[in-house]
Amino acid sequence: MTTALTAFKKQIQIGVEATPGTAVAATEIFLAQLTSMYASQVFHYPENDRNSLARFMGDEFIVGHEAEISIEGNLNHRHAAWLFSNAIRGNITPTQPDATNEPLAYLWTFQGGLSTANTPDIDNGIDTLTIEFGDNIDDYEAEYCFTKTLVIKGEPNEPVTFEWTITAAQVTSGITPTAALSVVATQKFPSNTCSFYIDTSYAGIGGSVKSDLLKSWTWTLETMFTPRVTASGSLVYTAVNEDMKHVELELEYKRGNLSEVEKALHEAGSTTYLRIKILGGTEIDSGQSNPPYIYLDGAFHYTDWPEADDADGTRTETVTAKSVYDATGTRDYEVAVFTDLATYPS
Repeated sequence: MTTALTAFKKQIQIGVEATPGTAVAATEIFLAQLTSMYASQVFHYPENDRNSLARFMGDEFIVGHEAEISIEGNLNHRHAAWLFSNAIRGNITPTQPDATNEPLAYLWTFQGGLSTANTPDIDNGIDTLTIEFGDNIDDYEAEYCFTKTLVIKGEPNEPVTFEWTITAAQVTSGITPTAALSVVATQKFPSNTCSFYIDTSYAGIGGSVKSDLLKSWTWTLETMFTPRVTASGSLVYTAVNEDMKHVELELEYKRGNLSEVEKALHEAGSTTYLRIKILGGTEIDSGQSNPPYIYLDGAFHYTDWPEADDADGTRTETVTAKSVYDATGTRDYEVAVFTDLATYPS
């Protein structure tokens, strides 16, 4: 049986679990909209010979639990850390690039393990979350939450947005939400202030900005994390599986000399090295030139290069690319978040 809940009106609150699957009190109001939640109770319907043509006798019983939650909103410089730590790699200790002059600025770098797992049961695996939400009817809590899909988008004259699909072990209704949390100030990101870089090596990513090429873009990570259900003595999953993964890009290019260079790489099956820089507008430290930013970096191969279209008087080409392993860079993609968040609130 699946129950769809809609029209959520109360704020979303999150907390990082100390032990994966053990619910914790929320520590932060998460600025976004919960668009859907499907709480699944897996029923078994017995079919027995009972001297009747009625197939079912109303004696079904629950054999499992699982839920899926969808959240979307404007990406901000603070909550991005929760997103990527739940999708790529957790237990991150941010660094301070210039602790003397920029004491409020911290750099979170998310690099998924390639020869080691990123599941929450290991020391540096993803951070699992407890999420509280509700409406004017009831309040709910979901634990053991991990990212299924994370999508980040940029469109001209729009904010940078995210779409976050989460798997949860179960959803409990009738809870009392964590009280006395206040909204923390955040910076959002206009798509128009983003920058796009194309380089020829992983080490060189961020060296060559291309200011008249990228119109709109979509960054998608299917995490390939799935619930592991075993004979554990519990109706909910108690561990997480992980499979091979990659980042998918959809890039709307303005057709011209720059796009032709990239098209030649596609036709040759060669690697291109890309950065989407998402930039805030206000310095983290007063008097310093250090607004928050997010880097979406990676080595990519183009997978599809369709014919050009006309868009507002401009010839455009909407192409797709997938991340590939780069032996010199020893990875395929990574994310950096420069923010004022030193650690998760407690």
